[in-house]
Amino acid sequence: MIREYTFTLKDVPWHARLPGFTADGTAYQVNTWYQPKTEEDALKVYEKVEAGFTLL
Repeated sequence: MIREYTFTLKDVPWHARLPGFTADGTAYQVNTWYQPKTEEDALKVYEKVEAGFTLL
């Protein structure tokens, strides 16, 4: 599940993306905030984080 919303902080537009996933029966969420103009790069970074997520 992915929750998304936009907001403005000190007159700067932001996009928040809160993707969640489940591993071994436990739910996790990675909160990401980025400026809309950097969305392509931000989502690439998130994909790397998600792919490399390791339960300890």
